[in-house]
Amino acid sequence: MPDERSHEEHNHSREDHEHGHSHSHGHHHHHAQGEKGLIISIIINAGITAAEIIGGILSGSLALLSDAFHNLSDVISLIISYIAILIGKKSKSVSKTYGYKRAEILAALINVLALFFVCGYIIFEAIERFQHPQPIKVGLMLAIAAIGLLGNGISVLLLFKDAKDNLNVKSAFLHLMADTISSVAVIITAVVLMFRPWYILDAAISIIIAVYIAKESFGILMETLNILMQGAPKNIDDTKIKKRLKEETSLGIIDVHHIHMWEISPGKVVFDAHVAVPKGNLKDADTIIYGINRILADEFKICHSTIQLESDEFDHCVSCDI
Repeated sequence: MPDERSHEEHNHSREDHEHGHSHSHGHHHHHAQGEKGLIISIIINAGITAAEIIGGILSGSLALLSDAFHNLSDVISLIISYIAILIGKKSKSVSKTYGYKRAEILAALINVLALFFVCGYIIFEAIERFQHPQPIKVGLMLAIAAIGLLGNGISVLLLFKDAKDNLNVKSAFLHLMADTISSVAVIITAVVLMFRPWYILDAAISIIIAVYIAKESFGILMETLNILMQGAPKNIDDTKIKKRLKEETSLGIIDVHHIHMWEISPGKVVFDAHVAVPKGNLKDADTIIYGINRILADEFKICHSTIQLESDEFDHCVSCDI
């Protein structure tokens, strides 16, 4: 029996190792693709920004200039995102025990705050234009906006997959998505102005673009702040975890308390808890902790946990207001 158990545990260990190796390989490949997409997007958007700034000044279009400033924030956003990914790849150390993954969250926060600043500037300029409408060279405005739409569309496609799993890339992706939509709005405005000299429409579209950008940015801001404040992940319910662990009769868990959950970066959840079991079961601590960790990983996608086992006879927690 001992030999069979040892052989079985060896097989499980080997399977877990192979699974982990495969997952790691796929993750690094996926990350490399994201980095490549960011670099290409930086180059494309730098070109678009230069073209739109020059075109906006020459044509007199505020909508085109607002799109240019948004594109400039895109370039800054993408550069920050890329630098954050490079920093995040650094190995953890004695002083940075969780590594540098949170650099990506700080980058996302900077990106969002930059967007709010851009929105404020656009709205301020648009109000000025309402009071003093200016003629616009519509043909040049239309040509530059079309170039911007093409470049932003390509960038959005490059970052689409990575934006699903990475908040940092998602913030950059939303920059580009909003700019793609604003390019469409500028093109529509230019087409209308070709037939009707409603130059006030240029300012109105600029405000609509700014409000849209601010609305899209607010969700990322809240998610970013929740991570920085070490809030519990919104997609994980601690009451469901407690219920599930207590339902696993093989573990003999009586209570789960002093639960703490937070994210180092999106999807990287850390879980701490005290688990009470009958005093006689403490001799099986390794088996119980292993069972808890398997449930957390398989059913709740929590792969980093610290479990403190204790007897149900008394609470071992030393109070420190946490």
